[in-house]
Amino acid sequence: MIKVLFFGMVADEVGKQLMQVRAGQSLEALITELGCADIKPLLIAVNQEQVNDLSLILKSGDEVALMPPFSGG
Repeated sequence: MIKVLFFGMVADEVGKQLMQVRAGQSLEALITELGCADIKPLLIAVNQEQVNDLSLILKSGDEVALMPPFSGG
């Protein structure tokens, strides 16, 4: 299983802060399945490292964080 964490307005959009999903799918498929494909801009981290490669295949034990860009000074 994969742990998916949602932050900020992404959590508001999904209606959850945490979810468990099956492993073996691409990051792109996961984002589409979760209804986050239209959220722009969307920052994605896998195992606490920001990623841009949506073809990345997620494996059991991975942690995915979906969040809006951060701002501030």
